Amino acid sequence: MLDFEVLKCFVLVQVQINEGVYTCAGRNKVPGAMASQAWVAERALPYLRRMPNMGPTALKEELDEKYGIDINYQTVVYGRKRAADKLFGKLADSFDWLYRFKAEVELRSPGSIVEVDSEEVDGKVYFTRFFCCFKAAIDGFRNGCRPYISIDSTHLNRLWNGQLPSAQALDGHNWMYPLAFGFFESETKENWIWFMQQLSKSIGPVENLVVCTYACKGLEAAVAQVWPHCEKRECFRHLMENLKKYYTGEVYAKNMWPAARAYTPNKYKFFFDKVVQASPGIVKWLNEHHNLLWARSKFSIEIKCDYINNNLAESWNAWIRDCKDLPVHCLADAIREKTLTLFAKRRRISVGLGPDILPAVIHQLNAASRGLGHLKVKKGHPHEAEVTEIYKDQEVRRHVVYLQEHACTCREWQLTGKPCPHALAVITSQRQPQMGLFVHQYYSVEKFRAAYHGTIPHITDRNQWPEVDKGFKCLAPLTKTKKGPGRERKKRFLGPFETSGRRTRQAKCKDCGEFGHRSGSWRCSLIGTRKRLILNLGSLSFLPILI
Repeated sequence: MLDFEVLKCFVLVQVQINEGVYTCAGRNKVPGAMASQAWVAERALPYLRRMPNMGPTALKEELDEKYGIDINYQTVVYGRKRAADKLFGKLADSFDWLYRFKAEVELRSPGSIVEVDSEEVDGKVYFTRFFCCFKAAIDGFRNGCRPYISIDSTHLNRLWNGQLPSAQALDGHNWMYPLAFGFFESETKENWIWFMQQLSKSIGPVENLVVCTYACKGLEAAVAQVWPHCEKRECFRHLMENLKKYYTGEVYAKNMWPAARAYTPNKYKFFFDKVVQASPGIVKWLNEHHNLLWARSKFSIEIKCDYINNNLAESWNAWIRDCKDLPVHCLADAIREKTLTLFAKRRRISVGLGPDILPAVIHQLNAASRGLGHLKVKKGHPHEAEVTEIYKDQEVRRHVVYLQEHACTCREWQLTGKPCPHALAVITSQRQPQMGLFVHQYYSVEKFRAAYHGTIPHITDRNQWPEVDKGFKCLAPLTKTKKGPGRERKKRFLGPFETSGRRTRQAKCKDCGEFGHRSGSWRCSLIGTRKRLILNLGSLSFLPILI
């Protein structure tokens, strides 16, 4: 007889062998009931660590292919949410974590400006605004970048429908230089003023500062209040999108863009007068709605930047697009990591460069100096020359180049800091010209190294960030509008003149031949004439009866 204590040490296993033929159909396509939310959450962790922005659809495809089952979509949605909460934390706690992020950054990088603003309502504290500017970015901007700042804001999606304002600068390669970023609920005048005040405190007084924005009245008012004496530019592409809502026709597209790109006042006036002749009221409209600088002929020559579009902001938006789904404290840390990697990469590039002008700039000038056969040079002085443009054997335009002053009457050299085609024609008329002598120091290797000399702070994981005794817990911001049914929209609504990537055909009127409207539209210039003609013919038909 076996001892009971001995039996407890063994596991009894019964094996049954089915000798019959298996004739049932496969069940791998049947939605699996055993794949629960917890099961999905456990297996979604490695995917979210690698791709934090992976959506439920992509995650479902990965799990279906790997495990050979068909998981219910809602199960994947809730399972992914569990995994994201475990990996990144919940959104409700994310805003309170920003205080610990601030303490960690200030500990690792003294001199960095990190601010968190909140408001108290009914005894509870709610998040309102956040700002971050690292010490390395501040020093790099002041020592190695041009005094040009591009400011814009992008929408956050999925977890919190707030705004991510940012400020970028330009280095010697014309690369996007991340300067500062932040968070707030919406683009109000108060929020933009607070962001600009923090940015002004970070970079300090800057001589010949230029701030480029887009068509946002709250942002323009904030720039005017914080930097009243700086040069204020605006994005010309946004201006044209607003212009199309009120003025349509080929005359605007054919003349407004050349007027904005013109370097000289005479050339600007030549194209803009055609627009004014077509619509005299456009001058009043521009003064009321777009009174900032948008034409190169009005830009200052000390900045050495001729950008008429706010493309730096678009580069920033594309750069952080994959991180926008994260909670705010993880998003701030992700931007820090991307900035750290960017600075380190460009710092390694600067180590291998020579002592003079950036080789990429010299390469661009050498390439631009070829194909200048249409320019005829006449020199009466070693450092001065006349350059005539020849088109179809006819003299079109003549400019004067001053090599010692780094100037040309076309104003392109003064505005960009790099020789224009007329100056290149004079420079290359000499043997073995040294291109670096005619380029501004903003494009020097020394400036480029100074821009990326500092190091973005390395910080620990969020569980090791310093504890901050605030005396309260910062809650998620109070929403101004009631949340609608369903989940939050991730993709924004496109503007009336934006395309989704597919080629579209612009409508053309059969009567007047202009683009932007169809026959019978109130925008047609002939619709009023046709109506008056019909009315006149109708009155003439009744004339014999009245007599």
